[in-house]
Amino acid sequence: MLKKILFISLILTSVFANAQLDSIPKKDTIQAVIINKLAVKKDSQLVSDPIPSLGEIFRPKISLGVGMLSFHGDLYSKHFQAPWTARIGYDLNFSQRLFKSVQLNFNILFGKLGANEWLNNRQENFQSEIRSGGISVLYDFSNLISEYHRVRPWISLGVNSIEFLSKTDAYDQYGNKYYYWSDGSLKNIAETAPTASLAVNLNRDYYYETDIRELNKDGFGRYQERAWSFPIGIGTLVKITDRFDVKLGVQYYCTTTDYIDGITNKSKGTRAGTNQKDNFVYSSFSLQYDLYFKKTSKSDTLPDGYFDNVDWLAVDDGDYDEDGVKDFDDKCQGTPKGEKIDEFGCPFDDDQDGVPNYADEELESPTGVDVNIKGVALTDEYWQNWYNQYMDSGYVAPTEVIENFYTAKKDSTNSKKINKPIDDKLYTVELVRYNGPIPNDEMAYLLSIGDIESTVLPDNQTVMYTAGSYKEILNAIKRRDEFLSEGVNSAKVGYFKNGNIVHLSDDELKKLNQLETEKNASSPNGTSKEESENNENEFAKGDIVYRVQLGAYKNRISKEIFKNAGTVIELKTDDNYYHYASTGYKSIENAAHSKADLVLEGYSDAFITAYKDGKRIPMSATKATMETNEKENIDKIESFSSIDKSLVSFKIQLGALRKANAPDVEEKMKEIEGLEKQTTSSGMIRYTVGLFNNYEKADTYLQELANKGFYEAFVIAIFKGEIISIEEAKELLK
Repeated sequence: MLKKILFISLILTSVFANAQLDSIPKKDTIQAVIINKLAVKKDSQLVSDPIPSLGEIFRPKISLGVGMLSFHGDLYSKHFQAPWTARIGYDLNFSQRLFKSVQLNFNILFGKLGANEWLNNRQENFQSEIRSGGISVLYDFSNLISEYHRVRPWISLGVNSIEFLSKTDAYDQYGNKYYYWSDGSLKNIAETAPTASLAVNLNRDYYYETDIRELNKDGFGRYQERAWSFPIGIGTLVKITDRFDVKLGVQYYCTTTDYIDGITNKSKGTRAGTNQKDNFVYSSFSLQYDLYFKKTSKSDTLPDGYFDNVDWLAVDDGDYDEDGVKDFDDKCQGTPKGEKIDEFGCPFDDDQDGVPNYADEELESPTGVDVNIKGVALTDEYWQNWYNQYMDSGYVAPTEVIENFYTAKKDSTNSKKINKPIDDKLYTVELVRYNGPIPNDEMAYLLSIGDIESTVLPDNQTVMYTAGSYKEILNAIKRRDEFLSEGVNSAKVGYFKNGNIVHLSDDELKKLNQLETEKNASSPNGTSKEESENNENEFAKGDIVYRVQLGAYKNRISKEIFKNAGTVIELKTDDNYYHYASTGYKSIENAAHSKADLVLEGYSDAFITAYKDGKRIPMSATKATMETNEKENIDKIESFSSIDKSLVSFKIQLGALRKANAPDVEEKMKEIEGLEKQTTSSGMIRYTVGLFNNYEKADTYLQELANKGFYEAFVIAIFKGEIISIEEAKELLK
């Protein structure tokens, strides 16, 4: 029977493949390209359509799985086997998709079923070799669930032929027959036998040696050990890669036989079972592989003689975009007619930003600045507008960036020569980088540097610390040498570019210093006014540096939270808290004024600390007048937040529109109480509702709105009237 089922399955596969071949649409893409682009002769005879490849007709998948077979039949008081006593099984599947969400499966299953029953009035056991094969139809909800979801459910229904060979364990390894006594023991002599007093205890060897059908306890004779089954399945399909899937499932096999366990409702005496057929469950895990290869050879797609009528001379001389440059030499196919081109067929690009003049909306983009597909430079103002739009609507408009890689290869023959001044950069000294906690003594040293600044690098993990900002390269070199003399061997001179620092070698520093000296020699005053003012504001060695402590948080928050505190320094402490402090002040009066302003703005718990010569010093050792007698513990760094928690709140944003009074939006929102409209900085109209002092309340209300049909609503966090991230808001409220 099993062989017949597999043979029928192969026939059905062949018929299905032929039916698909007849229904495949004819493809003439290659021929159209030859006619339209490669100038085929007008009197040439078109050849027949290309033949679809075998891969396009039959797209099989194969899966191999392992699982557990649980028996559901006449044994046990509940007639169902516990999962932990199930036997192992294996399955092999070949699948062919019929429609988008339906596939046909050809499957083979083999394994063991078994049960051991020990009731007061009946003791039975069996183990059956199971072999099954058949077909099933699987539905995976592809028409309802997007293909981008990696996890999808499935259900299936099939028909299988099964064969079984059932045996029982009736004798031990020495040939002693098992007798079950009423006291729960297992003996070699029946409890009612005259010689029962001579009985000895036996132990089952769980070797199933006796054929149940041949034993014929109930007089059933030689019944068929094969039947039909109808598996009903449910499970989950998880996509791992484009080729591999993991398939989890449970299938319940409803059979047409009651002989798998050797017991039926017609069995004798206490052996009598139920009217139910013998069924079983297969719980499985399998790995599925897609056998379809998209790459096909020419022999699969094109018949012999396909290109016989092509005029290859015309192909060699072809000029598809009619710009005067042959296709084989044209590096820029598709140039619009009438546009000026170079010898390679490429249109001119005067500012060399990667966008040709005819499509460039900004013909003189700044050198070295990335541009969008319209050739417009992505300046700080552009990105600020982009950010404002995101914050207003929660939607990020796609932005395609073209890297301005031509700028490093400017050719003076076809572009303007740009002479930049020597002092167009601000030089700084990099001291150290950390991608983890900073030891307390090193943190105190950094905070004792009055003009220290911290920068989070693009990897969002590493923090770089720099000192000073100089227009004159000589001053940056002198500052570096000071740090080197103090033992900071990692000190380097550089300048910022695209969010990171560019270090200068000793040869580059020497050359820049020479050019700068020559420039200053020709200047009436010898040095710039800006540099003189900068020198006046520098900290001298031995000065006390005062800072306002702003907070220490478990998770990183944006420096924009403290944007009125000047230059904010970020340091990660030994206890993995992110510590934030203000810029350095030379006098206690300036630090006190800054703290007072911050307190009025809502940073009520901010306090002042002092540093000198690489160490933190107590405020009592400075010129500050202490308002408390409490002793300051300068060795302990505590976690705290200076922010008034009442300044943090949550709202529900329902949507953001370009224009107000949209009829459909107004109609949908008219029943919402407390609806607010706000015009954003980018001119959009933002609709919000509610005001909550914690996220949980806002989220609860969001669920209520979702039940009313506002599925796209989301929670936003507000700090001092401006939107911040939800994570930051939660951190500020801790």
